[in-house]
Amino acid sequence: MKKITLRLLLGGILYKKLRLFLSVLGIIIGVSALFLMNTFGEAAKKKTLKEIETFGPDILMIIPGQVRVRAGRAIQTEQTVTLKMEDALALEKISHIKAFSPIYTGMGTARYSFKTITTTINGVNEAYLFIRKFALLEGRNFLKSEITGYKKVAILGYKVKRELFGEDSAEGKVILINKLPFKVIGVLNPIGIDASNQDQDDQILIPVTTATAAVFNVDYLTGIYVSVENPSLISQIEKNIESLLMKRHKVSQLNKDFNIVKAEDILKFRTEASKLFTTLVQSISIICLVVGSLGVTAIMLLSVNERKKEIGLRLAIGASRKKILFQFLMESIFITFIGGLIGLFSGIFLSLIFLPILKYPFVFPFKPIIVSSLLTIVFGLISGVYPAYKASKIDPAILLKGL
Repeated sequence: MKKITLRLLLGGILYKKLRLFLSVLGIIIGVSALFLMNTFGEAAKKKTLKEIETFGPDILMIIPGQVRVRAGRAIQTEQTVTLKMEDALALEKISHIKAFSPIYTGMGTARYSFKTITTTINGVNEAYLFIRKFALLEGRNFLKSEITGYKKVAILGYKVKRELFGEDSAEGKVILINKLPFKVIGVLNPIGIDASNQDQDDQILIPVTTATAAVFNVDYLTGIYVSVENPSLISQIEKNIESLLMKRHKVSQLNKDFNIVKAEDILKFRTEASKLFTTLVQSISIICLVVGSLGVTAIMLLSVNERKKEIGLRLAIGASRKKILFQFLMESIFITFIGGLIGLFSGIFLSLIFLPILKYPFVFPFKPIIVSSLLTIVFGLISGVYPAYKASKIDPAILLKGL
């Protein structure tokens, strides 16, 4: 009996193969899109948290000019030259500041032997690596005497080191930065993209004094990094820094020529943007599932109309209306299940391709699998209820008159 029921089920489903494929296509698209967006949402969260590690909750960044956070990155809305080295040194007056580093960022060329590259040059002090939690692959950090003495020494980002020296050690070698000779004293461990969306492996660190006086010939800074003793004090320290700099620059809140960015600001914006995007695409995916389930309903209604004589014959020879209802309900669930299964595997396959390409960490998506499976079953039940009910209400006496 079970074999006969299974044959009836499969026969009804596979009777029109092209129609079957078209009916499950919407389910496949909806489930795979839903799976992908859930997976990318989880991967984006993990990536954001990793990027924020180098710009942790104990760090403030002072940036000249008005600043807005866009796409998770602090962007100046106007170019100003009001942030000076003296402003950074004045921060020593504020209590509970653990360390600070003035920074000047510019683009420059680096050359070794016959290899020349264009990269980011960051002028910093000896506390910068500590503040940003950057580890060294080889060599050492800057000495305070090298900062105050305007020394021409450099620490290379991992990508810069690989491009200039390959697998060879860079420590102790001399490179040209904007045609000036610099001795390499260290190489950074691989870091990747940080919270500011900058590739931290594609940079060279040099003393900030040398950067401003010799390499770029400027008398201002592009920022100041500040590390605080206790993250719980960060709001109070932010207010103290703001008050100090406003007095030094003789400005008010209305015409303030600097801004202070916290990791919390960047994390909040990026999390909200990620949630908004994920919610939007999830909504579209669920609409695809709804459309797919409506397609299954339409196909099942068509199937009921085409198989009226078969249904009437089965009812006439003793099949109960419950069995007819159950059969068509199972056909609907089976169709949506097949579509959901294909969509699930498609989503897994596509995530394995696109996550590495977009440099997202791989996340084993337990939640997307559960959500997609449950929604598939729910939509399968919904799309099959009416066609199954209509099939069970067919009057066999009317249908068998013409046989």
